Amino acid sequence: MAKKTKKIILLAAILLIIGVLSFTQLPKDPAPFLSDKQVIKRINSFFSEAQPKIIQDRIFLDDTHVFVPFISEDDGYGMSFWIWKNNKWRAASVNEGGQPQVWNGEKKSKIIWNINPKDDVGEIRFFLKKEREFMVADGVDTYQPGMEMMHRITLQEKMYGVEEYPDHWQELMTQYAKIQAEDGQNEFLALGDGLQVFTSFYDAKGKETSPHTSFTGNGYSTGNDFVDVPFLVQVHENELEGEY
Repeated sequence: MAKKTKKIILLAAILLIIGVLSFTQLPKDPAPFLSDKQVIKRINSFFSEAQPKIIQDRIFLDDTHVFVPFISEDDGYGMSFWIWKNNKWRAASVNEGGQPQVWNGEKKSKIIWNINPKDDVGEIRFFLKKEREFMVADGVDTYQPGMEMMHRITLQEKMYGVEEYPDHWQELMTQYAKIQAEDGQNEFLALGDGLQVFTSFYDAKGKETSPHTSFTGNGYSTGNDFVDVPFLVQVHENELEGEY
């Protein structure tokens, strides 16, 4: 075979390989989500402590993020988060417990939970709070009012779920974050740490309780695939100003 012909064949082979690799790396629409068996297998492959036995549900938070609550071999109630990335469904994080967390999406933030029935929780209350503050600087008194708003979720047969913030909460938090980004030196903002969401729990009789079983366990995230889902701090009745 002539030397020139060999070069042409080699060049064509290289272009073909580049074309195939480029095609496989092109972003694709999310494929149907994994089966229960696949979810269990993948969780066990990187966080065997979770020991998922029953996949309770698969709830899409948006087109590329999925919340998957599960029951473990030792009857624990855990949560896992999945992301469509590099054309595959990948486990982003897994927690052995079901303590409420917030998933901050591009358009909406959502509250996620999976409460163990052993904790006898009948209602979760969410509070959007900002502490009132007062300071004196350069002879100028500055007072910043506090704020406290409550949103109630009643648990019935399903102890797990996903719920968006109330619309006025979302708008308030968005505007507050926008002001912070525009002017970090604003005196109004310099006083406080901003808005924060807390939770409290009540049993079926309306008595405040602490779901200790749901708060136990470890968590694991997978590096670059991590989804930021911070836990919510529990607040007790004696720490609230309002009566609910």
